[in-house]
Amino acid sequence: MKKYLKKIIIAIVGLIALSGIALGIYDYQGRPDADSILIFLKENPERASLTIQENGNPVIEYYEDRSMPLASVVKILVALEYANQAAEQKINTDQMVELKEINRFYIPKLDGDAQPQWEAYMKEQNKVESGAVSLKEIAKGMIDFSSNANMEYLIEVLGLDEINNNTKKLKLTGHEEIYPFYSCLLIPGSLMKDYKELTQDEQIAKAKSELKIMSQEEFNLRAMKEHNKLKEDVDGSYLKSIQLEQWYDIEFDKINSDRLVAATTREYGEILTKINKGDFLSKEADFYFREVMEGPMDSGENKKLFKHMGFKGGSTNYILNTVMYTLDKEDYAVEIALFTNELAADEFKKLSKNMNEFLYQVITNKEFRQKVRDTLQ
Repeated sequence: MKKYLKKIIIAIVGLIALSGIALGIYDYQGRPDADSILIFLKENPERASLTIQENGNPVIEYYEDRSMPLASVVKILVALEYANQAAEQKINTDQMVELKEINRFYIPKLDGDAQPQWEAYMKEQNKVESGAVSLKEIAKGMIDFSSNANMEYLIEVLGLDEINNNTKKLKLTGHEEIYPFYSCLLIPGSLMKDYKELTQDEQIAKAKSELKIMSQEEFNLRAMKEHNKLKEDVDGSYLKSIQLEQWYDIEFDKINSDRLVAATTREYGEILTKINKGDFLSKEADFYFREVMEGPMDSGENKKLFKHMGFKGGSTNYILNTVMYTLDKEDYAVEIALFTNELAADEFKKLSKNMNEFLYQVITNKEFRQKVRDTLQ
C-alpha cells in the first residue's frame, strides 16, 4: 500500500542517534547559530530539559528533573554493561561475530540506514573478516553509528537484566526500565495477526487503540518477545510475515516515540560526572568503556584540546537529545545533558543544524556557559 510506504520514508529517522554532532562533523549550509538553541530552550520550557556541569558541579539546571524519553541516549547503559563484562572477562571483546547473526535484528527502513552505513564503514576499514566483525566493533557501531541492530545483539549477549541493573548501581531512581526498543516496532504487526477477520484498515486502527492503552509492563514483555522472534528468524521469514511496509505510518512512529525509556537530564548529568571522574568503573572497565564511547577523540583536532570526549545523541522525528562529557588538557571537566521532545519538523531541522555549534560553545567557552545561565535562570 503506497500511502504507508511514503510515511515510512518520513519516519525512518525514528530511533537513530545524531552521532556525528560532536564538534564539526556535519557540514550545513549557512553559519550555525548556538543562540538559536538557547532561544528554543527559553521559549519552550515545557518541551526541554538541560543540565550543564563544570568539574561535576551543576552550574545550569533547567527543568532538570523532568522525565523525558531518551531515544538512543540510553545506549550508554548498554555500553557500561559491555565494559563491566569485558573487564570481568565474561565476554571477549575480540570475539568475531558473523554479520548475519547481527542482522537478524535489523529492520530495514526504520533505522535511518545506520546499519548499512556501519557495515560499509567496517568493510572500508578492512574490519570485516570472512563476513564477521569483533564484539568491540559491534559495541562501537552501537555508539558511533547508533546501530539499533547492534544494540539488540548486545542485549542478547549481555542480558537485559544485567543492563538494567546499572540503573541500581548508578542509583538512578527515576530511570525507567530498558527494553528492546527496536524490536518493539514489530508489536503492531503481531497484534494484527490476531485480527484476521478484519480489513487491513480495521486491523491498523485496532492495533493503534490497543497500543495506546497497553500497560508499559505488557509493552516491554511484548518487545522482548519480538526480540526473541528476531533472534530465531534465521531465514528472515518472520520479519517478512510482519509486512511492516504495509502498515507502519507516522502515527505508529509517534506511539513508539512516546513509549521510549525515559529519565532526566539530572540523572544523565550524574552519569557523565562519574564517567568523567574515572572513579565509577574499575580501571579495566573504564578502558573498555572509553574505547567504545570516545569516538570523537579519533579526531586530531579534538586530541589537541581534550584528554577525553564522549558523546551520545538520540532522536526520533519528535525528539533531539544530546549527552556529552569532556576533560580538557588542564583537567577541566564539562558535562552536558540536553533533552527535547514534541518537536515539529521545522524545529527538528533547525535544532539539528545548530546543535553542533551550541555544544562547541558550551564545552569550550565559559562566557557562553554564563550566557546560557543568565538566559535560563
